[in-house]
Amino acid sequence: MSDPGVPARVQIGGALSWAVSTLRADLLAFLVLAAIPVVLTAAQGIGTTSIQNVVLDCVNPQSPGQENACAVALSPSALAPVVLSVALVFLAAISQIGVQRGAIRRTRGQAPSFADMLESRGTGAYVGYVLLFRIAFFVGLALCILPGLLVLVFFQFGPYFILDRGMGVMAAARASASLASRHLGPVAIVALMTAFLELIGGLFFGLPMLITLPFTALFTAHVYRQLNAEPVV
Repeated sequence: MSDPGVPARVQIGGALSWAVSTLRADLLAFLVLAAIPVVLTAAQGIGTTSIQNVVLDCVNPQSPGQENACAVALSPSALAPVVLSVALVFLAAISQIGVQRGAIRRTRGQAPSFADMLESRGTGAYVGYVLLFRIAFFVGLALCILPGLLVLVFFQFGPYFILDRGMGVMAAARASASLASRHLGPVAIVALMTAFLELIGGLFFGLPMLITLPFTALFTAHVYRQLNAEPVV
């Protein structure tokens, strides 16, 4: 662990170059791990049209036709695609566990494999954390954006604490917040890069995620090791 009183010397460039070279070396394994999140993201992207139609017709409708369309869209049967689309957002986030577990294993010098997707250790805590993190992030974005960015900055390392050290949800949240508060500069850089790459990954029904998702996980895992003064093998 790093000394709480001494800011870690984080080499962002070193983390980036390591992520690039590692992804190149283990490309096939990470493509396999990223395939499930990509498929779920693509399905969610197709279903987003339903949500957009509801928002268009129900937020300040400008005509009787839009009012009628809103009433139809809010009927229980018509809401099913909307509920499914929201569920797919969370499923896509949860399914990233294989990629992030593979990235953590890779920092220890262990090769990633599809078994990382199926391993049960820490899965329950990971699912709980991701659900809470995503809800807090989206609510924060709705509250003038800044609270959502703070959630991203302070709690982004929680999944890595869970997968690496077997922590529970609250313990991982506290550890991530503590790490961020001691090393705010490099952690903010990681958060901004993560947000940017997530935006890029969401284009074209999520296909870029085949590369951006494992790259982000490897980069973040490397910085996570640096912040905790732990070696990357």
